[in-house]
Amino acid sequence: MKGPGLLVVLLVVLGGVSGLGFLLGLGNAAVLAALTALFCLIAAVGGPLWADLRLLAWFAPALILAVGVPRLLGAVSQWAAIGLLVAIVVVAGLLPVLGPRFVTVGLGLGMASLFGYGFQLTGTASAGQILGAPAVAVGVVILLRVLMGAKDPAKPTRDALADALSTGTSETQVRAARLWLADRPRRWTGGVLGGLFRYRAATGLLEIRRKRLDSKEIGETLDAATEEAARLAEAVRSPTAPSDVEPVRRNEPGGLPGATARLVTALWEALETIRTAATERDESRVDVPKGLRKELRRIELGGAFSWQSAQFRHALRCGLGVGLALVVASFRPGDPLTVSFLLGTFAILQPEWRDSLGKAWQRIGGSLGGAVVLSLVLWLLPQGFLLPIGLVALLGGFSFMQTRPAVFNGCMVLMSVGMNATTRHLDPRYVLVEYLLLMILAGAIALLFGFAAIPGVPKPGPAERFENAVGATRELLGSVARKLRGEDVDPRTLGREFRAATIAHHGLLAAEPGTKEPAPGQRDALEKAAEALRGLSVTASSLLLRPGSAEAADAVDEAARTLGTEEAAEIPVPRDADEEQRLVLDTIAADVVAVGEAAQKL
Repeated sequence: MKGPGLLVVLLVVLGGVSGLGFLLGLGNAAVLAALTALFCLIAAVGGPLWADLRLLAWFAPALILAVGVPRLLGAVSQWAAIGLLVAIVVVAGLLPVLGPRFVTVGLGLGMASLFGYGFQLTGTASAGQILGAPAVAVGVVILLRVLMGAKDPAKPTRDALADALSTGTSETQVRAARLWLADRPRRWTGGVLGGLFRYRAATGLLEIRRKRLDSKEIGETLDAATEEAARLAEAVRSPTAPSDVEPVRRNEPGGLPGATARLVTALWEALETIRTAATERDESRVDVPKGLRKELRRIELGGAFSWQSAQFRHALRCGLGVGLALVVASFRPGDPLTVSFLLGTFAILQPEWRDSLGKAWQRIGGSLGGAVVLSLVLWLLPQGFLLPIGLVALLGGFSFMQTRPAVFNGCMVLMSVGMNATTRHLDPRYVLVEYLLLMILAGAIALLFGFAAIPGVPKPGPAERFENAVGATRELLGSVARKLRGEDVDPRTLGREFRAATIAHHGLLAAEPGTKEPAPGQRDALEKAAEALRGLSVTASSLLLRPGSAEAADAVDEAARTLGTEEAAEIPVPRDADEEQRLVLDTIAADVVAVGEAAQKL
C-alpha cells in the first residue's frame, strides 16, 4: 500500500478510531486508541486475508494487554511496569524468527507497548478506558482489514507467485511459498508454485552448465525462458482465469549433451505446467500435511530460546537497552517527549550491529533535517501554524516510513514538537532542543547495547557461518533420509539436529559485533542461503509428516550430498510421486540450487 491509498487508510484509521472512541466514552483515551491503531495496522497487513485474520486472532488480544497493562501497573509500581515492558520487548524481538512476515508484527507489538506506557493523556482516564482504547483500535483495524481484502482475498498470494516468476530471485520465491502455505492453498496455485520451483531449479543448473561450457545456445534458451516467464506471470496475477494466454514458445537448441538437453526439456515443461495451472484454475483445496504449520512454527522456535541463537541475543540486548531508556525516562515523569525517546531507542536496536548504526544515522540525521525545517517554519510563520503542519507531517511521513526513513523521522520532529508545543502551551524552541538531545541519547543507548559483544560467544566470519549452517543442514537431511527408509533414528537426535540447524540459520545474518564485515555481494548471498537452508529444514519436516514418503529418501540423500557445492546435480523424483510429494521435492531441488549459487559468492 503506497501513495494516496496509504494516506486514505491513515485518515480513516485516525479519524474513525478517535471518533468512535469518543462515542463509546473513552474520553481522553480516544487519542491513545487512534494512535495505537496505527501500530496495529503495521502488523495487520502483509499477507492474504485469511492468513492475516489468523494472525490477528492472537495478536489483537496480545496488543490490548501490551498497551493497557503496563500503564495500569505503572500506577501501582513503576519498576514492575518497567520489568513487564522489558519482557514484552524481548518477546517482540524474538518474533522475527517465525519468518519475515513477523518482523512487522514484532515491531508493532514493541512500539505499541512503549507508546501505551509513555503517551501523556491530557487528563485522567479510568482502567476501563485504558484497556478499551486498544480494544477499539484493534477492532477497527480488523474490520478495515476485512474490507480491504474481502473483494479479492487471495490477491497477495497471486501477486507473490507472479513476482517470483517474473523476477526469479530467491527472496520472492520464498515469500511466495510462505504466503501460499499461510493462505487457503488451492490446487491451481500449488501447480504454479510447483512449476515455479522446477523452473527455478532447472534455470540454476543450466546457468552453471552455461558458464562451464561457455554455451551461447544455453544462454539464448535461458533468455527466451525468462521472457516467457514474465508473460506467464501476468496470467498468474489475473484475478480470473485468462482465456487468451498463448502457448509456451519453446526454444530447444539441438546438439546439447544428454543431461543438459533433459534440463532444457524440464525447463519448458515447468513453464507449461504454470500455464496450464494459471488458465484452468482448479480451485479445490490442496491436502497440506496435517500439523505442517505447527511443525513449521516448532522448528523456527526450537532454536530461538538458546544462548547460541543470534536472534535470542539480540532480543536480550533490545530488552536491556529499552530497560535503560525506561529508567532514564522515569526521572522525567510527565515529559511529553518520553514516547519519542522510547520509540527511538527501540527502533534503532537491530539484530545486526551495522544495521543499528544505519538506523541511528537515519533517526538522528532525519531529526536534524526536521529541526532545520521546523526552524524555518518558526521564523516564517506564526506559532499557530505548528499544529496543522504537525498533523500534515504525521500523515505524509508514513508514506516514507519504508522507502525513506530519514524523511519519516524528520516528519516526526514536526509532528511531535508541533503538537506538544501547541497543546501544552510550551516554547517550541525549548521542545525542539529537548527532542534533539533525547534522540542523541536514544542513539547512544541503542548503540551501546548494539555494539556490546557477548562474552564467550564466537565471532565467525561470513564463510565460516555459511559452512556451519550447511554442515548442520546436511547432517539433518542425512538423518531424515535414514528415518524415511525406516531405519531406527532416535527422535531426540532429530530434535537436536533441527535445533542446531535453526540456530545456524539464524546466525547467518545476525553477526556478533567485531566480526568480519561481509564483502560486497556476500550479504545478499547470506540472505539467500539462510532462506534456502531454512526451507530445506521445513520441507524435510513435511516429508516426515507424510505417510508413504520412503521413496523420497534418495532425493533427500542427494540433496544432502550436493548441498553447498558447485556440483550441478538433479534431485531424483519417484515415478509414482503424487502432486503434493512432487511439490515438496521440487522445493528441495530449488533450495539446493539456491544454496549452491550462494556458495559461489562466499
